[in-house]
Order: sequence, then structure tokens, then C-alpha cells
Amino acid sequence: MSSDHDYDKEVEADSRDQLSDEERERTRYRELLGEVRTIIPGAQVLFAFLLTAPFSSRFSEVDEVGRAIFTISLLSVAAATVLFLAPAAYHRLADQRDRRQRLNFGVRTTLSGMFLLGVAVVLAIFVVVRFMFHSTPFGLMAGGFAAVLGILMWLIFPLRHR
Repeated sequence: MSSDHDYDKEVEADSRDQLSDEERERTRYRELLGEVRTIIPGAQVLFAFLLTAPFSSRFSEVDEVGRAIFTISLLSVAAATVLFLAPAAYHRLADQRDRRQRLNFGVRTTLSGMFLLGVAVVLAIFVVVRFMFHSTPFGLMAGGFAAVLGILMWLIFPLRHR
């Protein structure tokens, strides 16, 4: 017995087959911009937190290694934010007729942004846990856990179901 979800997937696949290449690209581009809109607020919140952390009273207790890794995390989330916003800027400023180019650009910048966001999260977790427990091994374990989870959810599972 087929589930409603399976039926919806079949109907969606049939309707996609009937779309022209131009309509399919337009739909994929709209979907991409919608996905980026959901990612941007999380990246901005992390960016804001990382920007304010050095002004907290205990940040001076973070050692040089922690500050260096924190800086890489800060720069990674800054670059991720720029990359997440790039498809919208490209959409507004580039040649409107070349939808395939805009779609390719948007996919590349979004995937690059997701990679850098993952780097920022992993490094921020490492710095915070290492600071909280005064333990590099705990920081590595926590950062490693976040890295493995990110790789599974953002890479392995999507590619397995491609």
C-alpha cells in the first residue's frame, strides 16, 4: 500500500516532467532562494553572538589558542553570511535572462556558505567547551561531535537519497 507521501512524490515527479527546462530552472531558483532565507537568520544570530563575545567580561580569560580559533570561527561565519546573501544580490544585479548561470552561482555559494557555517559552529563549540572545562580534549570531543553530525545531516544523508 502506497503512502500519501509516495503519491505526492509521484505527482511532483510527473509535474516536473511536464515543465520546460526554463520553468524547471525558475522553480529550482525560487526554491534555492527560499532555502537560503531559512539559513540566513541562524547564521546572523551566530555572527552577532561571536561579534559580541569579545566584549564580555570573561573573554580576556580565553588563551591565545582559543582566541585564534575563535577568530577563524568569526571569519568563517562572516564569509558564510556573505555567501548566503550572494544569490539575492546576483539575482538583482546580473543578467536576468541567464537563469541557469544564476542557479549554478546560487547553488555553489549556498553550499560554500553551508560549509563555512559548519566550520564556524564546530570551532565555536570547541572554543566554548574547551574554555568551560579547561580541557582541550573535551573541546575536541564536542567539536568533533558537531562536525560528525553536520557531515551526516548536510552531506551523507542527502547524498544517499539523491
